[in-house]
Amino acid sequence: MRIATLTNPEEIVITETEKPVAKDNEVVIKVDYIGICGSDIHAYYGKHPFINCPITLGHEFTGKVVETGQKVRNVLPGEMVTAMPQIFCGECEPCESGRYNICNTLKVIGCQTPGAACDYFAFDSSLVKKIPEGMPNDIAATIEPAAVGVHAVHRGTDVQGKNVVVMGAGTIGNLTAQAALANGARQVLITDLSDYRLRKAVECGILKTANTGKISMEKAIDEAFQGELADIFFECVGIGTTVNQAIELSKKGHDIVIVGVYGMRPEVNMSLVQDKELRLIGSLMYVEKDYDETIDLMSRGIINTKPLISKTFELADYAKAFRYIEEHKDSSLKILIQVSGD
Repeated sequence: MRIATLTNPEEIVITETEKPVAKDNEVVIKVDYIGICGSDIHAYYGKHPFINCPITLGHEFTGKVVETGQKVRNVLPGEMVTAMPQIFCGECEPCESGRYNICNTLKVIGCQTPGAACDYFAFDSSLVKKIPEGMPNDIAATIEPAAVGVHAVHRGTDVQGKNVVVMGAGTIGNLTAQAALANGARQVLITDLSDYRLRKAVECGILKTANTGKISMEKAIDEAFQGELADIFFECVGIGTTVNQAIELSKKGHDIVIVGVYGMRPEVNMSLVQDKELRLIGSLMYVEKDYDETIDLMSRGIINTKPLISKTFELADYAKAFRYIEEHKDSSLKILIQVSGD
């Protein structure tokens, strides 16, 4: 079978290897689609703080179960599935409290262990999730990033009835905004420097948008919320400028949830964090309840990822996909790699 390896920054090599065999608790999945996310892009350019080469990427994926181990009872051959790509110990303090997404020895497939950028992938069946009947396979490949947004919304104060600002209208920002609306936010403003991404946000049902290259963040908030301030910020860009904007504009005593991946260590106005008694809250991945909620919301059309799929490449053109993203930064939201060709 084929397997794609990021051997060095900006260098993907596709080689042949043996098809995996399912261990007792594993399933072998014939991979259909994998998604490229911001973490993959950081890794591709050698700028992700926790991903090193060589690595087989691919933590967002969907495919068909073709083999099950002797102890597997939750899925059957022929079923379409996705999976939560987290490998955790189950014994440390975070795991014992149900927060295995921050396990002390957490490994993420496609990040610290080989991912699904291959024809067949063996994985622990306990982390596999069936795809609802009728959900297209390419849409199912976006469940994982949508779960990141759902988890982020649950990390801060309950958004129900609140004015929410999402900074960054990329895939994760868009999905965080959709998750906030799905969880009862009164109003959601999403901001970006790209009119294209903001139009996509509107297409996904996020109606309050602002290009903060053309209007100040302060004025955008004032206009969107009719003179009221924001109750909670979600920083989905991953740069110091936006997190400091959130700190400056936040109400005293409120939350700023950090969702973006920071390629460089930012300078943060901690004096103002202290003076306003703000909470800066990190958000990493998700836990099972977030994943289940995401699948439910997507199956009912409440979270819509279809407008975010910008282009699909074949596995043989994996490296071309990253170059395409670099050349079309504004218009590349979710790029998929079709592996199976079925």
